[in-house]
Amino acid sequence: MADLQRRNAIKCLAALLGAAITPVAAIQLFDKVDDNHFEVLKTAAHRDVVTQMQAVILELEPNEQLYFNLVAFTDLMLANTLTTTERAACLKGAELIAEGTLSSSQLADKLTGLFSISLQQQQRIIAQQALPLSEVSPDKRDEYLIYKCIFTVREFLLLGYFTSEKLQAS
Repeated sequence: MADLQRRNAIKCLAALLGAAITPVAAIQLFDKVDDNHFEVLKTAAHRDVVTQMQAVILELEPNEQLYFNLVAFTDLMLANTLTTTERAACLKGAELIAEGTLSSSQLADKLTGLFSISLQQQQRIIAQQALPLSEVSPDKRDEYLIYKCIFTVREFLLLGYFTSEKLQAS
């Protein structure tokens, strides 16, 4: 019963987010997500960014168990709901976030800093995200790609979290 609820929730949330889920992706999502196969997040640096975003955004307790691997879910969603251009922008943003970080705690600190911005900065970044990359000034492109990654991964992490653990308990 929980699987059917999860299916319906993913379909509804995907429709709300404007993401199209292909039949192949739907089958993969509704089956247990494969934790060892990554189509988009192939490098450890990409997976580390998503893992640390999960920790910063969801603030899970160490004893909290998720129904499945949210990093693998995010990879699957990146592979099946974004265009090649959107995927490339997201991965470049992840590389920029991971650049120069040596440990997971440094990466978490960097992400926390990226989330801790003023209201004025938030409004500017949101307005900037509405533009295609080609219209962003060269000096703002790195920031654009970083927040493109953050916004995209955040949506998928929240979608995966709220359609797995919460419905699994019902």
